[in-house]
Amino acid sequence: MQNVKRMTRRSASPVFHFSFFIFHFLLLSCFSAPARAYDLPSSTGAHHMNFSADDGQFNEYTRIINLKGNAHLKEFSSAGKLLKVIRAMEISVNMASRTAVFPGDFVIDDDSSTIYGKSGMFDYGSDSGFITDGRQAYKNFIFRGRRIEFNNRRYLYKKASLTSCDEEPAHYRIRASRLYMAPNRYFLAFNNVFFLGPIPLLYFPVLYRPLGEGTPVTSSFHPGYDGRNGFYIKSNFVYKFTPNVRGKLFLDYFEKKGFGTGAEVDYRKPEKNISNLSVYRIRETGALRGDRWGVNGGYWHSFNRFSESDPARYYSQSFFRLLSDPQFNNDFFRNNPFAISPDEQASIAFTRQSNYTTTRLSISEHYAQSPDLKSFHKDRESAPRLDFNTVPFKLGRLPVLNSFSGYFESAKEPGLAYYQRKGAGTWTMSKSVPFSKNVILSPSIFYNQSVFIATSAVNDDHFIGRYGSNVNMRYDRFWGALDLGYSYQRRLEVNRLNPDLKAPDKGEEASSVSSSLFIMPRSNFYIKTQTSYDMRDSFKAIYGFDSFSQRMSPLTSELYYSPSKSLEVFFADSYQFARGNQSCVAQVNVGDLINYTRSGIANYNSEPNVYVFNQGFGFRPRASSSWRIEGAMRVKAVAAGFMKFSELTFFEKSVILYKDFHDFKTMWTVRLRPGVRDFHFLINFRMNAPAVKDDLDEDSKKFWHPWRKEGEARD
Repeated sequence: MQNVKRMTRRSASPVFHFSFFIFHFLLLSCFSAPARAYDLPSSTGAHHMNFSADDGQFNEYTRIINLKGNAHLKEFSSAGKLLKVIRAMEISVNMASRTAVFPGDFVIDDDSSTIYGKSGMFDYGSDSGFITDGRQAYKNFIFRGRRIEFNNRRYLYKKASLTSCDEEPAHYRIRASRLYMAPNRYFLAFNNVFFLGPIPLLYFPVLYRPLGEGTPVTSSFHPGYDGRNGFYIKSNFVYKFTPNVRGKLFLDYFEKKGFGTGAEVDYRKPEKNISNLSVYRIRETGALRGDRWGVNGGYWHSFNRFSESDPARYYSQSFFRLLSDPQFNNDFFRNNPFAISPDEQASIAFTRQSNYTTTRLSISEHYAQSPDLKSFHKDRESAPRLDFNTVPFKLGRLPVLNSFSGYFESAKEPGLAYYQRKGAGTWTMSKSVPFSKNVILSPSIFYNQSVFIATSAVNDDHFIGRYGSNVNMRYDRFWGALDLGYSYQRRLEVNRLNPDLKAPDKGEEASSVSSSLFIMPRSNFYIKTQTSYDMRDSFKAIYGFDSFSQRMSPLTSELYYSPSKSLEVFFADSYQFARGNQSCVAQVNVGDLINYTRSGIANYNSEPNVYVFNQGFGFRPRASSSWRIEGAMRVKAVAAGFMKFSELTFFEKSVILYKDFHDFKTMWTVRLRPGVRDFHFLINFRMNAPAVKDDLDEDSKKFWHPWRKEGEARD
């Protein structure tokens, strides 16, 4: 055995360098043949290793080098770049098998992470090995494994754990049976259990997240309980495939109802396309309804011009909201504003828009809620419908503007068992006449022609004409505007050009004067009020009564005032002169988006003694606080006199607590209303937080889900 330590003492450095007998010990790539002992090939342009330690021994027969005390192993690329540094108190290097064994604690550093291990082995010929009881810090993640196997492409963790918390012990961790991590690419974990401290809370089979550039997989979990579904876990997985495409996967478990699955896809290409599709399905166990589902979404798409000589724009759009039954959202998606859906609908349209005309071809269906409240029935269908409109234009030297709008459709309407082919067209001539700088008169006249084509149920074609006029005079000032108007419309006989004098209304469908006042002296304050008076001679013949107050339409008024950014006051009222107040709504908002109180009251003439009070609040003690709370309460009160109520019913109560921890965020929700007793909480890991604001998410909410709150991945 050759003792290298004695030779080291004769060197200038106290640290042993094997370069004393091999200046740079060259390790060729795994396809090259091993060099003989003491050969000194050039290290330039070749992948190689360098060893150093306080003490070392080399056995020239076994070709094993034992390094002890501050041992270092450095790996260099063929270009001389330092790729990896391994530090340990003891390293055993076998030159014949090109392996390095670490019997004790060691550390591996490279350009992306740091790995700590209790023991391990590194095959530098194939750039692979294993680590026992390893811990790897990569970006803002900490990976652990009872055994870690690695190569030049990825790491395999067995009996693994994952966290983004750098505290000891970690506030949370995810334990996995097996975890794959490919640097700068992804990690993938199986059979995951989420631990909050030492307490196991959730199980989810798969967790995936890319680690390269782009948006990561965002995973959130909503455990909870409600009286209908029992204990449940809702899980969301969001992944951005490209800057223009994002997908969501919903995997849910309901104790009493079984498993639910769903997905959502968003696509956006600026000025070209914006699309959304959401689907969800659950087959309820033990339920008579069986399969329950919901589908909603739509798209807007702009086509290219068909030819260079055609300057028109062509685009298509669609919208649909379909459900298996009206209660579907209320049972599974209570944040949806259509929790109790009164209808469902679907439509698709193709449009051509030029500088002068707009042509639209569409198909639409509408479904109304059935009387049993358990299903829908089709109450209207338009298949197809053609609309055509023009912008105002001039004819010759006539001093008026002309415009035309019309449609034709094959429609099935409520109460009809057959499809009716019908259409209408309206020609309008108008002109604005400025009397002065502040007074403008805008008169117009029109002719409307309706047509009903004969069908198997209707043997004759019907043509009905209408003509009329509208006049509006506006007084416009810096503080607002006053409008005074008059409208008239008369109907002709079927298939004739004579007024329909045989009808109860004598063919006079409209004859009214109207007024509208809008006052806005400042940007933070406005008042708006309007009403009209019915002047038809046939008013009494139609309604059976006649008086000034009955001819007046409801007087509607609005008031908005915001003296500061933290205070808003809104009031709206509708008053019928003959029947009294029709509706009244008042709302006061104080505060900002975090600290606020919102109080409202509403009353309607359908239940004149019933008042609905709405109270909401939000509170965070300090800007730096890790928690905040929101609450809402809705009360139905039945009046029995002045400041006396015969009934007070709290028909909805909810409290939401937001709590941010060091490495994850939580949201705790309690919601109570008739038939609903719901408790759930959301967990959002720090690893899921987006780095920047996502324009795709903003556009999706704007066009398809404007009611979604910040951070909500579903309704």
